[in-house]
Amino acid sequence: MTWDDVATALAGELAALPAGAIVKLVEARAERPSRFAQFLQTDAELTAELIDDDHLAAELRAGRAGNAVIRELGWQPRDRHHENWWTHLPWPAPAADYRRLADMVVAGLRDGFGVATPDSFTYDAWNERRGNSLIELPQLGLPLAT
Repeated sequence: MTWDDVATALAGELAALPAGAIVKLVEARAERPSRFAQFLQTDAELTAELIDDDHLAAELRAGRAGNAVIRELGWQPRDRHHENWWTHLPWPAPAADYRRLADMVVAGLRDGFGVATPDSFTYDAWNERRGNSLIELPQLGLPLAT
């Protein structure tokens, strides 16, 4: 699986999320916290976050050059309301916007943080409005976190 495969699948999965859905793509590493992207679907918008360097061990950080890449991709820096890089889409959004967001996530992890492949990533997804029931994202092609 390539990052392009993940971007294509992620765009489709994000477009189909119900209100109340929370999705996390997490690098499965012994170090915690790990690099991740996460999403929250509300009634009005889809908010996406990409981990900020301040939460990571030095060897996992994007650093100055990586953070410049992340900013150039359109991610907003952390602020008093967000602990991580963030962006959002109004809901519902056109398919092209979901693809743009998925591309931002992939490029942030790949080009900003230097993660060569998605092989070490897992996902977790649930609906907080339905008793935190599991949401399966089969198109994503990543293993469900254990």
